[in-house]
Amino acid sequence: MSSSFDVVTFGETMVLCAPSERGTLESAPAYHASIGGAESNCAIGLARLGYSVAWVSRVGRDPFGARVLKTIRGEGIDVSRVEICDSAPTGLMFKEPGPGNTTRVFYYRQQSAATALRSQQFDSLSAKYLFVTGITPALSDSNCKLTFELVERFRAAGTKVAFDPNMRFRLWSPSEARIVFLELARKCDLLIPSLAEAEIMTGLDESESMLDALLSLGPPQVVLKAGDKGAWYADGAERGFCPCHSVPEIDPVGAGDAFCAGLLSGLLDGQSLRDAVTRGAALGAFCVSTFGDYQGLPDRVGLQAFTDGILVPGR
Repeated sequence: MSSSFDVVTFGETMVLCAPSERGTLESAPAYHASIGGAESNCAIGLARLGYSVAWVSRVGRDPFGARVLKTIRGEGIDVSRVEICDSAPTGLMFKEPGPGNTTRVFYYRQQSAATALRSQQFDSLSAKYLFVTGITPALSDSNCKLTFELVERFRAAGTKVAFDPNMRFRLWSPSEARIVFLELARKCDLLIPSLAEAEIMTGLDESESMLDALLSLGPPQVVLKAGDKGAWYADGAERGFCPCHSVPEIDPVGAGDAFCAGLLSGLLDGQSLRDAVTRGAALGAFCVSTFGDYQGLPDRVGLQAFTDGILVPGR
């Protein structure tokens, strides 16, 4: 049976544990549990804005996998292609807030269920956008091979591919990642690296030069995320810089995923790249003003209130 969505994405989502009160993991008397994963964070941001989204993955047949599925399904995201695995567990991560707004994250994901995604999970699945991150191909050789297969398959069907490198130094080295990032950049329609990821890909350290180098790889649209500074963007029609919004920063984790959700939502609405980047910055502001990877992301009403100057996230 064929299924069509605004956005399809795939990757690992883990159960996320953090101290219930600010402090170290070692001394915390209790933990708060939620979920976290770059692709599902972006999917939740899109679903809250009213877009149809499918998230494809594998989870273990364990309480953690049940928690992941319950949470993502509860956000209105299609999880019908998710497989429950008897032979591998759901991944776990622990987040520890540090001094200021720093955060340490500890991962327990080796040989998890999501390291072995299967091509058959995507049969008869179509979308306007396929959202891909560089995390999934870093999880295993088979996931890397599948990522390229899916990019080719979806593009052949007319789907646009958005690629966020989302570098994870604990999964692979910059030299290993660079090879995969460059190849995916050549095959995508929208490239969304951070400045640090763009430096890995190009060897350059100046934003305009990075934009030129990345555009020369072939993607029609490139957006450079610069964290709390803002974002540079370029396509065949325009080029510019969008500053970030000034909001109280509580937790920076997930801000890039929120930005991608806002960016994709704007493009799905037919906005110019500039306006879509502006919306991405707005969702990033919502994310950092709340503790949690996605908990602060708005619905359409909240986004409109922010756009109209009625609502300021975190205040």
